[in-house]
Amino acid sequence: MLWENLREEEFEEAINRSKGVCILPVGCLEKHGQHLPVGTDVIHITEIARLAAELEPAVIFPTMYFGEKTGAGEFKGTVIFTAKLRQQILKETCREIARNGFKKILLYNGHGGNQAMLSAFSRSVLYEKTDYMVYDYSIGSDFATPKKLLQENYSYLTSEDRKILEAYTAQKKRYGHACFIETGWVYGVRPEAVRLDKADQESGASVHRFDAFAERKINTPFAWMADYPNSYAGDMHEGMNERIARAMVEYSTGKLCGVIRFLKNETISNAYKKEWEEKGE
Repeated sequence: MLWENLREEEFEEAINRSKGVCILPVGCLEKHGQHLPVGTDVIHITEIARLAAELEPAVIFPTMYFGEKTGAGEFKGTVIFTAKLRQQILKETCREIARNGFKKILLYNGHGGNQAMLSAFSRSVLYEKTDYMVYDYSIGSDFATPKKLLQENYSYLTSEDRKILEAYTAQKKRYGHACFIETGWVYGVRPEAVRLDKADQESGASVHRFDAFAERKINTPFAWMADYPNSYAGDMHEGMNERIARAMVEYSTGKLCGVIRFLKNETISNAYKKEWEEKGE
């Protein structure tokens, strides 16, 4: 159920069918090599959320595109909002979602750089003493890797498709950003936006400028951007096609369905929230 498609009189039924669960997809606009659109992280989570909600009823709020993109402003198409504004928009959006009757809000993250932002926001909600809960779940927490696809029963995958997936693993190909997997997600939901012929136009290899920091487990806000100057990290690998892309989308859709189902039925988070608030009184 898409929030914007519901008529006013339909909201009460939507709340009941979803058991008060609303999904807020959060992506970003940034370069993804030259073969994927800048809206990659918005495109795939929006469609995967919609597909999941058809299988496990939930309401999908319009996707937020203003992800954490402090860097990469040198690339055209990137949109950068301040941290303060992002937090304020999230706060007021969740407040409005809850005011309309949805008391379990799932921030569905499509961009790895958003994770710290969303975790900080989820924690900040605790101090507001709200009547709703905020959770976050990232599509990247369970990547639709070739190895995982091979463990599933996708009958439409051909023997040649399986050889492609097996080769990806055997050759130790990497995934990360604008890689084989992200390409598959977008190709599976919006193939016309993907240019497979441009996948090798730029390198997705690290230039290793911040390896010394990584070895010492030191985090910096710009290591990734310095190591991957093309905003592309990972290997595309040959053989991407509509069947493999479909399997990647179905895999991630199934995982999100499981998360929605769990949130609709669990009771411990609200119970502990009440305990936690009482402890602080």
